Amino acid sequence: MLKLIKTLIKAVELIFSNPKRFISKAQHEFVAPNYWLTSVIRRLYCKLLPNRPEPSKAKDDRILFVYDTLLNPVTFDFVHYLYYAELLRRRSGKAHIDILLVSRSNLETSREETYIAAVGDDNIIWRLSNLIVPLTRLFSSVGRIFIVDKDEAFEIVKSYRDVYPKGYSYSTPKTAIVSLDTPGLFYFPVLTISDNARKIVEAYFPKSDGRKIVTITLRTYNYITARNSDIASWVKFAGEIDPLKYRVVFIPDASRDGVETFRQINEFEIFDSACWNIELRAALYQHAWMNMGVACGPLEISGLMDKVWTVVIDRSSDYPKDYLQNLYCNGLVQGQAPNFFSKTCRFYLGKDDSETILNIFNFYTVKNTEFEFPQTFK
Repeated sequence: MLKLIKTLIKAVELIFSNPKRFISKAQHEFVAPNYWLTSVIRRLYCKLLPNRPEPSKAKDDRILFVYDTLLNPVTFDFVHYLYYAELLRRRSGKAHIDILLVSRSNLETSREETYIAAVGDDNIIWRLSNLIVPLTRLFSSVGRIFIVDKDEAFEIVKSYRDVYPKGYSYSTPKTAIVSLDTPGLFYFPVLTISDNARKIVEAYFPKSDGRKIVTITLRTYNYITARNSDIASWVKFAGEIDPLKYRVVFIPDASRDGVETFRQINEFEIFDSACWNIELRAALYQHAWMNMGVACGPLEISGLMDKVWTVVIDRSSDYPKDYLQNLYCNGLVQGQAPNFFSKTCRFYLGKDDSETILNIFNFYTVKNTEFEFPQTFK
C-alpha cells in the first residue's frame, strides 16, 4: 500500500510538471500494467470490451504491395518497384502501403547457377532482412511489413481489396517488376531519412569541416563483373582532386567481395557503416555534395534525391550481350537516367577510367547554367 501511495504522489507531481509525459506513461501503464490496481482495471476493461479482429473496412485505406521472392530480385531494384507502388498509393488516395514479403525455400533453384555461385546459397534470405526490410523504412507511407511463407501470404492477400501486383493470388502469383520507361512514372520526392540517422552522419561529417563531401560508391560484385568499378581509376581520381576543398569518402560494395577491397582504398576515408546500414547510407548520400560511381543498385537511393549531385557512369556497352538485351527490354536507354530519377542525377555512357571521371567531375566545379550537362565525355 505504501508503494502505491508513493506512486500516486509521483503521478500527481508529474501531472503538474509534465502533463504530456503523464498521459504517455498512463497509456503505457494501461496497455502493460505494472501495478495490481491497473492490472485489475485492465482485466475488467478487456472483459467488457474484448479484443476483436480488425474489421475489413480498416484496410480500405491501405494498399498491399506483394513482393514474392520467387519472382522478384532480392536486390536494390526493390527501391524502384516500391517507388512505383508508392505512386499507385498516391493516385488511389490511400494512406499507407503494407508490404508482404513472400519468403520461399530453395530459392537458389530459381536463380542462375552463376549468380548463386557468386553470392552464396544463403545470401538471398540474408538480403531479405538486411536489405529489403531496411529499404522499406525510407518510405514514410509504409505501414505493416509481413514476412511469411507462400501459404500464409495468400491468406493475407485475401483480406485486402487493393493489391499490387493486381491479381496476385494462389493461382496467379505475379511479379512486381516495373519497366524503367513505364508511362507516367516520374520523379517526386518520397525518401524519408530518420533524424537519428541524419544526426549520426552530421556528427561524423560535421559542416564545420568546410569541405564538400564527394562519395564514391564501389561495385565489386562477383556477378556480371563487367559492371564492376575500376578501383584503380577511382583511387587515382580521389588522389587528384583538391583535399582542401573536397572530402572523398569511399563506400565499398556491401558484399564479401567488397570487404576484400578495403586494403585497395585504405589510404582514403572509408565509411563502411553505409555498407551495412541502409539509413546511414541514405543519410550520407543526402549530406554529400556529390555521389559518384558506376551504375549500381545503391546509387538508386541517391538518384531519388533532388538536393545532391548524383553522377553515374554507365558501363553498359561492356555488359554481356544477353544481359544488355534484357536491360533494353526493361526500359534501359544507354547513357540516360530513368525518368523517375531527380534532375540532379545524370548518367554518362562510357568507362570509368580516371581521365573520364576527372573530366566529368571538373565540369561540376565550374560555374555552369544549372542542370545543363554533357551526356558523354571522351
